[in-house]
Amino acid sequence: MFTPHPSMSSDEIRERTQSAWDRFYNMRSIWRRSACAPSLKARVAFCFLSKLYRQMYAGTGISTDSARRKKSKIAARWTACQCRKLFQAKPMPELRSPDWQLHRGQPGRAGEASPLYILE
Repeated sequence: MFTPHPSMSSDEIRERTQSAWDRFYNMRSIWRRSACAPSLKARVAFCFLSKLYRQMYAGTGISTDSARRKKSKIAARWTACQCRKLFQAKPMPELRSPDWQLHRGQPGRAGEASPLYILE
């Protein structure tokens, strides 16, 4: 539901909101915030993920037209593929999957027994 703002037009609200997103997600700001990452690879990943978040959420507001949403989805998909490459590790065939056993746990709602998985 949309309620008119008492002192700003819809266009002014949209422009100011977009401006805030643009300032927060420009590369200089992102790079400064990425200083919390322990390595260069982590900083680059932080930057990619920040840009991905920006593409996914900032450009797809309620009043955005479908062409802009489509362009945003394409850019977000490309950025997500690049991020995946950063996080993908070499296969480790010596690792085994954990053996999870199903046990009945504490009673749940209204006396139901809820399943409890225990690593053995």
